Amino acid sequence: MKTFLYYPGMEVRDELWLKFALLWLERLAFVFTVSESSELHGALERLRGSDLLGQSPGADFFRRAAPAAITQLEALLAPDFERHKVFGNRELIARWREGRNHDCFCPAQAGLEPLHHFCVQTGFASATTGGILMARRLANLLSMRLARDWALANEGVLITDHDYLDRLLHLLESRYHHRGGQDCFLLEIALPVPRALASLPLDELLALRQRQGFRSALAAFHTRLEALLLMLDSGYAELAVLERFLAAHATLGQLMGPECVSVPLCLSVSTRLPAAPMLHALRGYHGPWQAQLAALAFLPIKRSHFHHPRSRHGFTRLGSLRQLTAS
Repeated sequence: MKTFLYYPGMEVRDELWLKFALLWLERLAFVFTVSESSELHGALERLRGSDLLGQSPGADFFRRAAPAAITQLEALLAPDFERHKVFGNRELIARWREGRNHDCFCPAQAGLEPLHHFCVQTGFASATTGGILMARRLANLLSMRLARDWALANEGVLITDHDYLDRLLHLLESRYHHRGGQDCFLLEIALPVPRALASLPLDELLALRQRQGFRSALAAFHTRLEALLLMLDSGYAELAVLERFLAAHATLGQLMGPECVSVPLCLSVSTRLPAAPMLHALRGYHGPWQAQLAALAFLPIKRSHFHHPRSRHGFTRLGSLRQLTAS
């Protein structure tokens, strides 16, 4: 069972995203402990007894990860610093060190004391009750780095609700080298959810999740999804793997009810082999689950230059559901 670790912040965007997670994710954790000021505190407390919420990174992990993050921040202050594609330029760094721009609260977290102390001492953060304040983008970038380190150490999958943040993480893992890179693309999976998801009570969704048939279908979906992603990473098309995933996707989708809308889940894939022949073979699949193939989209192939190893990450788009709620 893979844990999806939500990044970059300490809480998801809204309760609707938590409801989506109840239906389609096996296990969800957060980079940081959710702050008591969170508007979702009550909803998250309701989920504590469910099998959705997994263990967040602990103090031991943060103690191991903090020194590397401090080293990266020290480099931004070095006299010979050059523009970095993620962390920006000297003007941006200067803004991060201005107290008036410290607008994001980061709660105290066991194991992160050295990192927080360094940020306060160097002007990247201001001390406040219960934690520190820092510029939101820098807080997101540091959270993103810690999330990536945790995912690599625990075979987790990173997930967020904004493709802009996913692109930042992609850049954080990339570098140029003259020997070429990898073919990379996003796998977009259309996931059906009830049209009235926003108005469904959490207790109703928790009851659905606890049903034996739903739990087994959810577990099968994630087992087949992991196999599909590993197959895509290999660069070799295995139609049997594709077919088993399509079957699991259809089975779980049927349990969502008749009135559904589709929301996309995008996950990163990269392979050193040319990806186009593999994707051509997969798009040409003919079999009993051929109609279900429409639920998959392989977004354009790009050339990337990854540090090794790299994390599995992705994002959701719940815009259509939010529009239904607004209307």
